[in-house]
Amino acid sequence: MSAPDYNVDNPPTLLEAGTLQGRAIGIDMSTIRPFEGRPIFLANLALRGSLDDMSEAAGKMRRGVHPVVAIKAVEEDRSRVPRDGRREARLLAKLDHPNILSLLNAYATAASELSVPRITLFTPYYPHTFRELLASHSFTPSVLDSPDFQTLAESLAFQLLSAVSYLHDQGIAHRDINPNNLVLSEGGRLVLIDFGIATGASDEQPGSMFFEVGTGSYRAPELVFASRDYDAPAIDLWAAAVTLAECFTPLDYPAAQSPGSEDSFQRYYRQHATPPPPPELERKTLFDGGASDFLLAASIFKVCGTPTAETWPEAAKIPNFARFTFASFPPTDLLSHLPHLAPATPLATILPHMLQISAGRRMSAKDAVELLSKQPLAVPDDLKDDERQSCGLAEGGEYDLRALLQRVL
Repeated sequence: MSAPDYNVDNPPTLLEAGTLQGRAIGIDMSTIRPFEGRPIFLANLALRGSLDDMSEAAGKMRRGVHPVVAIKAVEEDRSRVPRDGRREARLLAKLDHPNILSLLNAYATAASELSVPRITLFTPYYPHTFRELLASHSFTPSVLDSPDFQTLAESLAFQLLSAVSYLHDQGIAHRDINPNNLVLSEGGRLVLIDFGIATGASDEQPGSMFFEVGTGSYRAPELVFASRDYDAPAIDLWAAAVTLAECFTPLDYPAAQSPGSEDSFQRYYRQHATPPPPPELERKTLFDGGASDFLLAASIFKVCGTPTAETWPEAAKIPNFARFTFASFPPTDLLSHLPHLAPATPLATILPHMLQISAGRRMSAKDAVELLSKQPLAVPDDLKDDERQSCGLAEGGEYDLRALLQRVL
């Protein structure tokens, strides 16, 4: 794609007009570069184009800081189903919520001798991920101090669940909520990104739904057992709860690898080589999804209890579940697995009610938001007044959320 596609109004390649309504984005083409650690490119905005339409960017420009946009390029390849760049652009273009990634514009280019057809999405750039927050050793009540830790966790939970509630009201399920798909602004705004496998109410039919969605430890039980007839919003509720629960799990050393068979050279090397550096503390996931779906299921059952026909009536519609026999685990108190979760916080009520194996019994995001909104919440300082009101946050919190984040990131 050539520079004029991005920097002129309404080019022929415009696929979806986002918040810029097809007007030129105005990027400095010489600054496009890959972003290490995320599947996106970054580019600086130039001193022209749509700067007036991006108030935060304009403010940074006045301060001598070149604001940055994120560029996501998706090849149009049907082998990537259910990932769909066109659907992602269509969904983002119609969504309007402060905690959901906004689309500036999206473009579609046809195949050529040098490239395959692709969709290119331009969005605002956010410098941090939720995963970085979880990896911070300062994000614990003993370091940040308990009141500030709970305040930060509750604010982020409110923002995520507000986004999920809005999506579900629009008839959309994200289907891949996890810490890597949540980004953070410097001011404390949490934003849900990557709608590549999101689905609307009419996109997939019951009985032929894709279960190859979600990520590792954050996949709901119905996906683990390959259900093709599931409640798509309900898997968002599960994944959001597992993601938020990770804020309250302990930091621990990674499990040591089991020694395999060694020949004489390997034994000599292991005995005489310089010892590796000691492992660093890592935040534990609530469930163990690293090895296989079978082990993930066992990990879920050890916490939530092995399901029965009464506790998981939907299992009767999941043929794969009947093929396996699991040990009988009684349900446990979720808070016993989350030592950093204060019993008095609303999340101590919300998370157990969202982490129900039966999808029909999971607390809705709307109900969870209502519980959280009954107490003062720290508000991101980069929310506009109308955005605060749309989230039920007309009154500002007592905490400086930007300062709290700076202490842990």
